[in-house]
Amino acid sequence: MSADRPTLRQLRAVVQKGRHREIGNWLARLVARPSAVYGTWAAVRAGASAHQVTSAAVLAGLASATAIGTGDRWGFVAGAALAHLAFWLDHVDGQVARWRGSASLDGVYYDYLMHHVLNMATGFALGFGLAARTGEVGWAAAGFLIALGWALLGLHNDCRYKAFIQRLKSTGESYRVDGGAGGRPAPAPGWPRRGLGVVAYPAYKACEPHVVLLGLSGLAALAAIAPVMWETCWRIGVGGMAAAAPTLAAARIRRSIERGATEAEFHAWFRPIDEASRHRPLDATAPDVVSTGSMQRESEAA
Repeated sequence: MSADRPTLRQLRAVVQKGRHREIGNWLARLVARPSAVYGTWAAVRAGASAHQVTSAAVLAGLASATAIGTGDRWGFVAGAALAHLAFWLDHVDGQVARWRGSASLDGVYYDYLMHHVLNMATGFALGFGLAARTGEVGWAAAGFLIALGWALLGLHNDCRYKAFIQRLKSTGESYRVDGGAGGRPAPAPGWPRRGLGVVAYPAYKACEPHVVLLGLSGLAALAAIAPVMWETCWRIGVGGMAAAAPTLAAARIRRSIERGATEAEFHAWFRPIDEASRHRPLDATAPDVVSTGSMQRESEAA
């Protein structure tokens, strides 16, 4: 087997994560991950590194935001296509890293940073593009609110994990991770059947990148076949998201603080070694031990 000229079969045996068709959103499971192997095949043969593929995803995402921000009808169509390219390349880079054996925390860091940058760029572009098209400056402010809301929703998780690192670094104890290897300390909550969550749950889902990408695709289709309806739906979408995204982010942050969710999740994930050993024996199949200052979380998007 040539490391620089692998076959598709050889790549699939190495680069696909276990349960890659089961974990994550459906667009990643059914489309991006299975098809990314073809991009991996091309990238490996071209000699590209995982970081270079990630950089290509950044450029595609920024080009997408720029095209949408022009306010032009066909620019919007091109922007949606480039957004799909960025999403796809975001799955190629992890496969390239696994094939080359170069997966590292630096790659994970770069990947997460890319997500934040492109989420903010896309959110602002959606409002700025309307401002450019209509001459109404208020739409640019709406784009800023979307970008702010999406950024806060992402940082809500990232800052929590940064707090975990601070705790791990500030104590002399060593910890065992419960629910490692990409698992969860508890199952993800589903769609509530009553109360405010009935409305809030789908609103949160609408802010997720793959759902935004599908929304862009729908708007791009309208731009191609029904320009008047496209602009109307664009206005409705931006107006609704400008109100929803920062409101949802503020509500999630407030609820997390009030409920002490970060502290609770830390104790659900990490057990001091002495305490962990009382609950179950250490063996070869047990979750990893985390010493002071070390923790790694897996990227679902890779």
